[in-house]
Amino acid sequence: MPTKTKPSPSDPSLSKPRPAKPRLSAPRPSNLRAATAAETPTTTKSARKTKAPRRTASPSMVLAEPPPAPAGADPKTLGEGIYLRLRADLIAGRIAPGTRLPFRQLSARYAVGIGPLREALVRLSSEQLVAFEGQRGFVAAPLSIRELKDLCGLRVDLTCRALREAMALGGEDWEDEILVALHRLERSPMPASFDDDAAMDEWERRHDRFHTSLIAACDSKWLLHFCATLSDQFQRYRRVSVVCMAQSHTLFDTVRSQHRAMAEAVLARQADEAVAILRSHFEGSVARVIDQIETFVGKISAA
Repeated sequence: MPTKTKPSPSDPSLSKPRPAKPRLSAPRPSNLRAATAAETPTTTKSARKTKAPRRTASPSMVLAEPPPAPAGADPKTLGEGIYLRLRADLIAGRIAPGTRLPFRQLSARYAVGIGPLREALVRLSSEQLVAFEGQRGFVAAPLSIRELKDLCGLRVDLTCRALREAMALGGEDWEDEILVALHRLERSPMPASFDDDAAMDEWERRHDRFHTSLIAACDSKWLLHFCATLSDQFQRYRRVSVVCMAQSHTLFDTVRSQHRAMAEAVLARQADEAVAILRSHFEGSVARVIDQIETFVGKISAA
């Protein structure tokens, strides 16, 4: 039997390179993402979704302790917004006259910072809706019967003057607005109680729209501005009598007939009659408010 012999190192067959075997190594790092996405496209997306989310404050935590100012809020928009909200609450009596207005409580109530609040209170102070009293700081402007008589005397004089000018200049659009405003006012539901803020606010808006429409054709911006300012000031007092008017059918019918007679005289361009009705309407409102104040709110000083 022939024996096998080992080839010597000098055998030429050993110098021939052997064919390289295919390597099953993983792709290089630069091609790993592309290779993985090509083989299992959904695996990467699902893996991304399963990553642990960052820890952030939950909505309930944010709402429980609202920040003084929303992130990214426009300071001008924020300041104007708090000014309008405070103004509406002061005129409507939701902030009682004479109430102190500390920044901390207002900040919590309206969820705004001190800066916008200070700016709003300064503006309201210039409108006599807020007063600044040394150690007490800002307070809601108190009510006074003497002040009521003063502002209503001015309101009668200036509004009657504006009404005469509007009747001399008003056109068809002005007449249409008066009719629409009167119709809306007569259809407005009356508040059933002092706590019925929604009905009270809606009636006040429609009532203000009607009286504004009567003088809207006046071409004096300053005269219209002063009329609007005096009307807002009187609204702080008038809300006392609105509920009483709603509970009295006789008083309600009287006020409603005055509004209708006023509109008819204005549209007929009967200036003297329209002014007389308007004056009587305003003076009657003042008398009712003073009577209610003296009867139900005796603490208000008449000085």
